[in-house]
Amino acid sequence: MNDKLIDETVKRYIREYDRYKKLADIVFSMCQNIVQKNLTIRATVQHRAKSPASLAEKLRKTNKYKSVDSVFEGISDLAGVRIITYQEVDRAKVVNEIKQIFVGKFEKPIRIEIKDKNGDNGKYYKATHCQVALPSEYLIENFNLKNTTCEIQVCSLLSHVYNEIEHDLQYKPRTGNLSNEEKQLINQLALITESGDTVIRKLLEATNDRLKKHKGEFVDVHDFAVRMGELLKVGESFSNNAGLLYDQFVSMRLNSPETIMSTLLNHGEDLVDAAIRQYEIFSQYIATRKINITIDKNSSDLLLLLLLRKKVAVILKDNTFISENNRTLRLRRIAQLYQDMLLT
Repeated sequence: MNDKLIDETVKRYIREYDRYKKLADIVFSMCQNIVQKNLTIRATVQHRAKSPASLAEKLRKTNKYKSVDSVFEGISDLAGVRIITYQEVDRAKVVNEIKQIFVGKFEKPIRIEIKDKNGDNGKYYKATHCQVALPSEYLIENFNLKNTTCEIQVCSLLSHVYNEIEHDLQYKPRTGNLSNEEKQLINQLALITESGDTVIRKLLEATNDRLKKHKGEFVDVHDFAVRMGELLKVGESFSNNAGLLYDQFVSMRLNSPETIMSTLLNHGEDLVDAAIRQYEIFSQYIATRKINITIDKNSSDLLLLLLLRKKVAVILKDNTFISENNRTLRLRRIAQLYQDMLLT
């Protein structure tokens, strides 16, 4: 692009910068909920609005755009969020949640690109890019963000390291082209990334084995998911929807397996048997009334139903503020249905 068009584009972007920053902030918060509350996986979330200087640098390297409007239509990451999962296997889970929570521009499906190179032309970049817009309920107080999109990049921790180093050296060389030695070392780093994913998986498995032996109060939500998942015999899948449930238990001072079972179980009851029984009763209730909600037998929903048996009024009181496309809405809806069942 010529200098005049770049200057006009950057000036407009500076005027609109706060809008893109606000969008990135909101999407960042929603993505934190995905990893911390919905999936309860180990991951970090980063966000930013592209700096005006970075935009200008990018435009100097291309002749793709012929107008200011075409830049704003064509550049996908003016607002950007990156979700970095500890494990590669969790990438698909995160993307699936993104598809359920966000919408695409003009209410169309989200544009998703899986950018896995797998050694093609010496490239090992691995990530999934999702171009998202905010659903309608988030636009009530942010109407100026309607149909403005944010790019969410999802990748594993080690892929992130490789991606950052390879991109910085390959596309932003300080002087000249990369040497053969640099290229060879980047390729070696890619191979280390592949083997490192296996190491991280085994490390987390060993950590979970250690947590299963832990006694007393929960250290964090991961400790909660591991130990209660073991006690309910659902394993790692207990993590689904576990974040909000953990917060609920902590707020009620039910912060250990012992206090949970002593509070929620009747005398002589077995935890698994009681949970399965509640699942069967509630599942039959929603099935006979053709209610469109899914209760997952292999998740923390089992423990939620036991909690509702004893504390449904407390749950409804603690979750009065809700929004659509949010797990809080699901939690309150299940609680309301459970109370309706008790009243029939």
